[in-house]
Amino acid sequence: LAAHSRRLAHRTLRRRSSAHPAAAMAADLNSQAFWNDFMRRPEAKAAYQAERKLQEKKQMWLDERQELEAQGAQRKCVADALEAAPADMKKLIAPMFHIRVVQRFLWMLYDECQKTATPFQEKLRDEQTVAHLRKMRDNFQEGGEERMAELEKQWYSICNDIATEQEEAREKEQKPVNIDIHTLKHVLEFAQECKREGNSKFREGLYEEALRIYSQGDDMMRKWKVDKHLKNESKWLQEYHIACLKNKAQAALKLEKWTTALEAVEAALEIDKDDHKAWYRKALAEKGMGRFGDAEDSLTKLEDVAQHCPDRRSILKDCESERQRIRAARAKHSQQTKDMLGKAFQAGIFSGDREKEVEDDASARRHAVADGEPRPKPVEAPKPLERNVQLTERMAGELIDELAEAYGAKWFQERVQKCARDSGFERSVFLRRLRSVAFEVQRPVLEKWGFEGSEHGVREMT
Repeated sequence: LAAHSRRLAHRTLRRRSSAHPAAAMAADLNSQAFWNDFMRRPEAKAAYQAERKLQEKKQMWLDERQELEAQGAQRKCVADALEAAPADMKKLIAPMFHIRVVQRFLWMLYDECQKTATPFQEKLRDEQTVAHLRKMRDNFQEGGEERMAELEKQWYSICNDIATEQEEAREKEQKPVNIDIHTLKHVLEFAQECKREGNSKFREGLYEEALRIYSQGDDMMRKWKVDKHLKNESKWLQEYHIACLKNKAQAALKLEKWTTALEAVEAALEIDKDDHKAWYRKALAEKGMGRFGDAEDSLTKLEDVAQHCPDRRSILKDCESERQRIRAARAKHSQQTKDMLGKAFQAGIFSGDREKEVEDDASARRHAVADGEPRPKPVEAPKPLERNVQLTERMAGELIDELAEAYGAKWFQERVQKCARDSGFERSVFLRRLRSVAFEVQRPVLEKWGFEGSEHGVREMT
């Protein structure tokens, strides 16, 4: 990239020298001012972007080639290790060994055995390993390579989620380090450039690009801190950082990335708890996430902060307008939730029909158990259904509202997502596990409305 830019600069200098010799003599390729001015030129930006994309494509191709070579070596290692496997294990694996997700699973077993000094054949005979391989074989026989491709997507999705969570945890644990004056100068220049470029993209409507640029500035500035005795320098860094965070939140709001926006404004409020723009954008993010009560609380805090702002009247007017929009959004959300749950009740999603579906699936598995293997315990028959609690239409609507609010809790949503991942995104397995997770939310609501706090109470409610 540097060589390409230098060639372009030489051509620019030759054109300038033919028309303006004095300007050509003044231009110095070793001058930082010349390069700063040169890289702002449209043709320089275009050439730089084109060269960068070409280099990225080359690097991507090299990475893919290295990945294929590594996969080939891993496949050979696993194939050599399987030569000593029992005949029944070879018979189980051989028809699907060409599938990538199977190769990946076997390589993970092989790699783990190498690290822990465990015999590979012993790991293959492990009950959990055999069950997983049989499940893969069943999916392969039922759906062929298409089903296995779906499993591979689910596999990589789960792995990416785990890697993302680990990366985010490491970033949160990373503490900022003290910065010297020389480094601070470069960090502030970088922040200023991120702000300028991000604002330019934002004005053009390129919100994804703007968010990426603002995030780069945020990532850079969160790594550093200034000693307390350097008050002016500390103030400069905080002002640049909070401006970058607010801009990041605004771009995320445009893209409806509510969680990203909320995290950005909360980080900004940790720096300055009286920033009125941060409080306003926090309310917008919370409204987008359906947390209407929190959004109104943020507006209340904004009204308190506005008392000390010069444009207090304008801020209070915006607060009142936004409060009305939140109330309208709350009413719309409540009605949509009622309609959705009403259709769910009519479809029998929460009723015995779903239990019957799960039970039928469990029954099929019981019949499929081979002779000599331990059979699951019989399921106890439910009590006869009795309707002891009578609800009017209005009371039923209030009950649905309470359930909807409880189901919208962040901890419950995270548990449901984890339940789906742990179930391998298989519907029947997911529904069985979801019952116990959902019951934690349903029980207090059931007891409040006079139902029995048990599975029988759930059946009576539905």
